[in-house]
Amino acid sequence: MGAEVIKVEHPEGGDAARSWGPNGDYGFSLMFETFNRNKKSVTVNFTRQEELDGLRRLILARADVVLQNLRPGVVADLKLDGPSLMPLKPDLIYCNLGAFGGDGAMSRLPGYDPLMQAFTGICHVTGPEGGEPCRVGVPVVDMGTGMWAAMGILTKLLTRRETGKGGQVDVALYETAMTWMSMPMASVMSTGKSPGRYGLRGPGGLAPNRGYEASDGMMIITAGTNYQFRKLCAALGHPEWAEDERFTTPRGRSKYETQMSRLIADVIRTQTRAHWMEALDRVGVPNAPVHTPVEAFEHPQMSASGLMQKAEDGSVAQVTLPMKFDHARLPYRHRAPKLGEHNDLLKI
Repeated sequence: MGAEVIKVEHPEGGDAARSWGPNGDYGFSLMFETFNRNKKSVTVNFTRQEELDGLRRLILARADVVLQNLRPGVVADLKLDGPSLMPLKPDLIYCNLGAFGGDGAMSRLPGYDPLMQAFTGICHVTGPEGGEPCRVGVPVVDMGTGMWAAMGILTKLLTRRETGKGGQVDVALYETAMTWMSMPMASVMSTGKSPGRYGLRGPGGLAPNRGYEASDGMMIITAGTNYQFRKLCAALGHPEWAEDERFTTPRGRSKYETQMSRLIADVIRTQTRAHWMEALDRVGVPNAPVHTPVEAFEHPQMSASGLMQKAEDGSVAQVTLPMKFDHARLPYRHRAPKLGEHNDLLKI
C-alpha cells in the first residue's frame, strides 16, 4: 500500500521461508516471493552489539512502525521491545504479533498457523462429513492475523495525527483463530455441543446450501430465500417442489434438508456444471463451480479483475491486493529482496 517495509533477517539463511518449496527466478522460494514482494531486507546478528545498535539507530531515525514476531521474550532481552523503544521515540507505533497473546499460561509458547487451527477447533469443523478433521487449505490464521495487525497499525497512525503519540498494538494467531470460530462458538454456547463437519454442506439454518455433483464435477448451490428457492425449483424443472409443505419455509427446508437435497441432486447430475450455471445465473440463483486452482487461475474473471500483475521492475506476475482506490489497483512495485540486499540502510 505504498509503505517502505524493511524486513530484518538473520545473516545465516535469513527467513526460513526463503527455502520452503520450489525456487523462483531469484534463488528463493515462490512462497517467500509471494509474501515478501515490495519489501527490503537487512540482516542483523543479534549476538553482535554493533549490529543491534545499527538496527536501533535505523528504528529511531526512520521508523513509523515496528512489527515483531520473534519468540516470546526475545525482543525484551534485546531492548528492542515497545517499552524500551517508545520512550526514546514517543511517536513510534509498536506491534507485537505473537502465538497465544501476552496473557495466560501459554503466552510464552511459540505457534504456527496449523497448530492454531488444531487448538481452536478449526480443524474439527473442517473436512468431509463423517470424515477426519482437516486443515484449511490456505494459511487463514497467518493471513488473518496480519490483517488485524494492519488494521490496528492504521488505527494508531490515525490517532497519532491527533495526539502526536504512538502506542502499542498486540495481535495473536490464537486470537485470530478464535475469532474465525465465532459462528461455531455461538453454537457451542447455545447447545453445549461441538458442531460437526459438513464438507460442502453449509451449517444448519440455510438450505439448500451444499455441493452437488453435476455430470462433469462438483458445484455449490445456495438458495437462501424463498424467492431464490422458487426460482431454483423452476430452473430444475420441478416448480412443484416450492409448494411442498416441507420446503415452503427456511426452517422446513433446513429440517428436511436431506430429502430435499436428494431430489435436487438427482436432477443436477444429469447435466454439466456449465449448463446449470447458465440456467441458474439467468434466474438469479447463487451458484459456483468447485474449481481446481488451475481452473480458478485460468478463468476469464481472473483476467478481468486485474488481480494478476507484473511488478514495475518486470518481476514475475503475482496476485496483488484485493482492493482498489478510486477505481485503480495498487501497483506491485518490485520483487522480494535478496538476503541483506539493503544493508546500507543500517549505516546511520
